[in-house]
Amino acid sequence: MKKLILPVLLLVFTLSGCYYDDGPVISLRTPEARLVNKWKYQKFTQNGMDLTSTYANSWAEFKKDKNAEFYDQSTDYHYYGTWKFSDDFNTLYIDYSDDSSNIWNADYTILKLKEKEIWMTTDLGSITQRIELIEY
Repeated sequence: MKKLILPVLLLVFTLSGCYYDDGPVISLRTPEARLVNKWKYQKFTQNGMDLTSTYANSWAEFKKDKNAEFYDQSTDYHYYGTWKFSDDFNTLYIDYSDDSSNIWNADYTILKLKEKEIWMTTDLGSITQRIELIEY
């Protein structure tokens, strides 16, 4: 029995999802595997102002090949991106582009990353956004 304790503890800490303040505590899926999905906006705030209704029919899709696609329904705006995590999986980096050759990027601090839910924040100079996504 004592011989099993150390391997079990190592397995639990290896599979741990404790990267994020709001969870999950344990996950059998990697952060990348949890991110890859099509998401819709559950909540969107900018400088504390609730703009969720503006994003009611918008979506984001993160793909396994580290590409992403975004659609903003309020403006009928389609744009694209590439994504990667920081080494500690606490930050999601996205480089964006659109069909008009506009290029920009943003860094998101991940607060929660579950199989069907993501919470993240970003600071864009004087603008602070909090984004909560759920599975589409």
